Amino acid sequence: MMLRELLEANLRGAGPRVLAVALLSCVASVTRGEELSGAEAAQASVNVAVTDAPLSDSGFWIVSTHDSPQSFDHARPRFCPAVLRYEQCVGYRPSRIAELCAGLEPGIPVCIMVHGSFVDWASACRESISTWHWLRRGSMGRRMQMIYLTWPSYSPLGPMLQLEVNKLGRRAARNGYYLAELTQHVPPECPICLLGHSHGTRVIASALHLLAGGSVQGVCHPYARAAGRRIRTVFAASAIDHDWLNPSHRYGRALCSTQCLLNLQNRRDPALRIYSCRLPLIAKQPFGLTGLTFRDRRQLGAWGQKVNDYDVTEVIGAAHLWPYYFNRISLACAVHNYVYFPERIPPSAASSN
Repeated sequence: MMLRELLEANLRGAGPRVLAVALLSCVASVTRGEELSGAEAAQASVNVAVTDAPLSDSGFWIVSTHDSPQSFDHARPRFCPAVLRYEQCVGYRPSRIAELCAGLEPGIPVCIMVHGSFVDWASACRESISTWHWLRRGSMGRRMQMIYLTWPSYSPLGPMLQLEVNKLGRRAARNGYYLAELTQHVPPECPICLLGHSHGTRVIASALHLLAGGSVQGVCHPYARAAGRRIRTVFAASAIDHDWLNPSHRYGRALCSTQCLLNLQNRRDPALRIYSCRLPLIAKQPFGLTGLTFRDRRQLGAWGQKVNDYDVTEVIGAAHLWPYYFNRISLACAVHNYVYFPERIPPSAASSN
């Protein structure tokens, strides 16, 4: 039997349809078109890895918001997560949020990675594996647990690209609600690193704002709060306006929810250079291109000390996509203190553009 047919048979009736789509896409991308024998395919797609290693060392979780409402209409949306578990040397299998919660080891940091726009299922699954290995290469002997949050960010590229970017930006902000709720499923003893790329940083900024009691597109979260949480944040190629973290701006409460924020700034990012063209005369330059300006730091006051602009222009060059980041071991080491939570919080950069 073909690999695709085996997966369809194994997943029939196994939960949300998105799981089947995810598994089909994931396995197709991981195997690169190679077919396994029937027994091998069934084992790889369904069975759990038998290993004595902790779950944090043997694999990671993928949480999808594709089945969650993407139109809020000023009402409290319902978080309907679809969950996959990836086991090294075995592959993906369907899971549930309850298993994820039970499988997280108290006290071990949890890194929640959020991708940007125009990422399909196959790319999300492929890049989640690369991200996990990348972070582990920068571990310096420490341990962490990873959750890869994927949201419906894919849209075909067409002549109305500007409108699609605006639409996906709004959708990213809405998915911040689900990220805020996801953090409440993490054991309180686990510090959290929120790592985002491009529009994924808008998901995170929205979540941090909600965790501090703010509202996004007219909606507040009724119970998700960051009080007492140890949260650190890493932005890469951040596609938010550079002043949105300032007090009384769009995500003005976000910095209240995080101990510190590392902004991987690239002054040559081609996508960020045309970022403001999506809303001419309205949009500001993006955070990932400029970092915090002098005026931003003046408005933030002491809060600005939480933000460290880390210039990666010479490392990344004229590129935007996430693989350019996770293919650099030096950047895995640069984000180490934010992901693995050694005792000392990295000092903030006082300089700005």
